Amino acid sequence: MRLKRHQKAERNINFYCVSFGFRKPFQILVDGTFCMASAQNRVQLREDIPKYLGGDVKFLTTQCVVLETEALGAAVRPAMHIVKNFGIHKCGHEKKPISGASCLTSMTKDNIKTRYIIATQDKSLQNALYVLPAVPVMYFNGLSVILKAPSPTSIYYAKQKRQSRFNLTEHETNVLTSMKSSIKTDLISSEEFKDYPGVFKRAKGPNPLSCKPKKKKIVEDNNIPKVENKIKRKRVRVKIPKHVKEELKKMNKPISIS
Repeated sequence: MRLKRHQKAERNINFYCVSFGFRKPFQILVDGTFCMASAQNRVQLREDIPKYLGGDVKFLTTQCVVLETEALGAAVRPAMHIVKNFGIHKCGHEKKPISGASCLTSMTKDNIKTRYIIATQDKSLQNALYVLPAVPVMYFNGLSVILKAPSPTSIYYAKQKRQSRFNLTEHETNVLTSMKSSIKTDLISSEEFKDYPGVFKRAKGPNPLSCKPKKKKIVEDNNIPKVENKIKRKRVRVKIPKHVKEELKKMNKPISIS
């Protein structure tokens, strides 16, 4: 769960960095409710939040927030001590202080230029800032810090800003079309490209020396009849001399050869 929470925070802060130019160190405007929650949960803001956002952080507050925590008395004394450790940003209400929620709302009217991240536990303030474009909101959910996902207003404003970057004038479009037409005329056909000097030809196939030799498959066909080796006997002829034949005739004995 911790890894998933850090991935969501990284994705959300990257959206503001890419779309609205947020950069490190991130400026976080803190109110008394956020500091009170950190004191109750015993969270070290200067150590944990830079790890959560993945970069350096600069904590800021306003004089209106400091005066509000002082006026609330001993109930929020831990929050007052934490708030006074942060840098105080000029809000323009030094002569007529207002509530901390109204002061932070006024500080985020032109947040595309100022690039503040608002840290508060006030639900009504969170809902009011969520409607404004390019205003990241941070709060405590138990012991863990949560950076709220970008609002639909911020996403719509980012899309409009991205489209406005690529809107070209008539002169720019004419220049681009002329450049495209000149590039097409200078293109070389595929047949000319083969004969073009200085162009290396691609290898048609893999190097046979780097390939493994193919194994020969032994095919056994059971349908081929087997030829038996038959031994043929040769006929041996014995020649009988003539004088032996004549003597045998005189003796009236048959001539037999065994």
